[in-house]
Amino acid sequence: MRHRFPFLAHWGPRLALLGALGGCVEPYAPDVIDAPASYLVVDGAINGNGPTTVLLTRTINLAAPGPPAVEKGAKLFIVDDAGARYALVERASGTYRSDSLVLSPARQYQLRITTATNVAYASDLVPLKITPPIDKLGWDIDATQLRLLLSTHDGQQQSRYYRWGFVETWEFHSAYNSSLEYDYALKQIAPRSTPIYTCWRTERTSSIRQGSTAQLSQDALTDFGVLNISNRAERLQIRYSALVSQYAETAEEFAYYELLRKNTEAVGSVNDPLPVQLTGNVHRVDNAQEPVLGYVGAHTVQQKRIFIDRAELPRGLGFDSPYQDCTTAEELLFDPFGDTILYPNTRIFGDSSLVPIDLYFGPPPGGPTILGYTGSSRACVDCRLRGTPRKPSFW
Repeated sequence: MRHRFPFLAHWGPRLALLGALGGCVEPYAPDVIDAPASYLVVDGAINGNGPTTVLLTRTINLAAPGPPAVEKGAKLFIVDDAGARYALVERASGTYRSDSLVLSPARQYQLRITTATNVAYASDLVPLKITPPIDKLGWDIDATQLRLLLSTHDGQQQSRYYRWGFVETWEFHSAYNSSLEYDYALKQIAPRSTPIYTCWRTERTSSIRQGSTAQLSQDALTDFGVLNISNRAERLQIRYSALVSQYAETAEEFAYYELLRKNTEAVGSVNDPLPVQLTGNVHRVDNAQEPVLGYVGAHTVQQKRIFIDRAELPRGLGFDSPYQDCTTAEELLFDPFGDTILYPNTRIFGDSSLVPIDLYFGPPPGGPTILGYTGSSRACVDCRLRGTPRKPSFW
């Protein structure tokens, strides 16, 4: 019998390399990684023309396993300088969201937080920045990368500082297009009824991208590069889309995010700046000395979507694939050692980690005969492990 079903093996060589490197350098563990303090982290901004979403988490020391703990059961309000209050409701664990709001630019706003243990925090009052529309989104490509280009302007000369966020979506295929599936009720092979070849994946870009016109005579940016993508990226192979959100910022908010960017993205070589302590605008009400991470600004949001199809890109591009190590194997119905079965039975595809792909035919006299099935690991065949088979509404 031939029952060889290889799995993706991305980490084997890397783990070996890491092990070798680990033998060369004595690990250094500063005392701070065991610090017991757990400080509040506030991630979000006040949206002047839509719903406001805020994520509350707690810092953890570097030695702790797992992700940071979320701050559940808190009460959050947006409050303006005239005393009007707008509640945020906990929609998911640690994630709070308001109704869609239209806020007045004549007022200033802050976020007030009361935790489940009755500890109060508040952000500083900030003006509501009115964000100008995105005039145009485009792109260019060179030998190594594709750049998203953005144009915007503020005729009132009031914006000057900009930040952008990105939600990327792309269509992709698994390594193999399966026409068969295992019917767990009948315990046999059947024609596929659930498509698992074409999926869509969506990711929110975590990198910080900002731009400023403070040193320019006009408050305008033209074909400003806001996002770089390797031209070998899988996301460009079929169809790619990016939803770009634009925020006008105060100079203080711009400076905070620029420092955050340098701390998180530009540290790693001897020429990069050293990390420095971040000072946001959120404080504990009864103890201003307690560190709180986060800056809560207030601005309207402008969005624009761009699509890039493979046919628009230069010919001859090669794309990286997470499926490069995938292979197929066959299960034969006939077994010379006595374990022969008949179609549509199977010995192995009841294992959920394996997926049948197609019938395996042989050419004896009288026409093709089913000899068995081809198959591979689920990681190579089932695109749902990396995305969703449901086409996005905007696609």
